[in-house]
Amino acid sequence: MSGAVKIRLQEVIDDNQTSFAKVSKQELQVCCDVFDNLIVKRNALIHAHPSTDTDGAQILAYQTDTSRRLPDMKWPKEEVEKIISEIDVAACDVGGVLDKVR
Repeated sequence: MSGAVKIRLQEVIDDNQTSFAKVSKQELQVCCDVFDNLIVKRNALIHAHPSTDTDGAQILAYQTDTSRRLPDMKWPKEEVEKIISEIDVAACDVGGVLDKVR
């Protein structure tokens, strides 16, 4: 679903009929690019599997799949908190763009 939303937003940005009177094309493109990057991280986190790290700590580990933009990685607590913060910042930034469109 999120991929379909991103594709549709990109179509709107690329459409010559789209009016950029209230918000610039660049602002919308930044929103789309940030959203795209968050989709990748969110998918990696959602599809991660519980694992035991070398120090015995419980973590999430993303399965190997070289076709993905975000390959193998560990998701310790700090990384999970980091993506939560990134999502919060993106939501605030997009809220500002949305206010302009209204």
